[in-house]
Amino acid sequence: MQDELSTARLAYESGDLDRAMLLIKRQMRWRTDDGRYWELIGTIQYARGRFAVSVSALERASLLVPLTPASRVCLGHGYGKIGRKTLSRDLLEMLISDSSLSMPLLLQVAAGLDAIDRPDLAMKACRAASERDSQQAQPYYDLGYYAARCGYPPRISESLARKAVSLSPQTISYRIGLMSLLMKQDRYDDACEIIQDLSNEQIDCIHCRCCLQRIASLYEFAGDYRRTTLCRQKLLTLELSSNESSCG
Repeated sequence: MQDELSTARLAYESGDLDRAMLLIKRQMRWRTDDGRYWELIGTIQYARGRFAVSVSALERASLLVPLTPASRVCLGHGYGKIGRKTLSRDLLEMLISDSSLSMPLLLQVAAGLDAIDRPDLAMKACRAASERDSQQAQPYYDLGYYAARCGYPPRISESLARKAVSLSPQTISYRIGLMSLLMKQDRYDDACEIIQDLSNEQIDCIHCRCCLQRIASLYEFAGDYRRTTLCRQKLLTLELSSNESSCG
């Protein structure tokens, strides 16, 4: 029976949610008290956007087996999705101090807390994530975002975003976020420095039109007309692609 559960889990992890549920349903006639099956049902239903069903399944699983760290995070998110914000906060806040949670899971905890309007607790989760691995950029970048949500001075978010860029200079999203923050403060020269060395390939990887428009305006401000043209060409490509999709 464990093989069937493993097969269903693999289907879920590959994104084939319908097949995963079909495999589970075949077994649940005989395994109604198997907590691991209920746990997987809960995570699948969450991925389907059926949050109330997901919460019900995960709660049932928790009565039968200890939930995995990922499932506990999923349950915390699920509570928030169905409006049970106090339960969501209590569970997610408790997970911050759980040593079994990996750095990526702690960042998910932070996102769940921010979703229920607790960016202060999201900051706490990000700090814990940075302590798990101080050389990873994402916790610092996210921490800067939540700091801004909490009303901290822009210099705090800037410092954290710069830390993220220094740890992962190849990650374009960090540079774009820092650039946008500087532009909001009318610091266009500083913003230009953040993106001045983007390669053709990096520009081509940007798919957000608003980001491309801001970057193009900066390159034009700096007199970098070659990169300005690259951004305009990418914007045109995205526009044509969007029109083709709407026509289809």
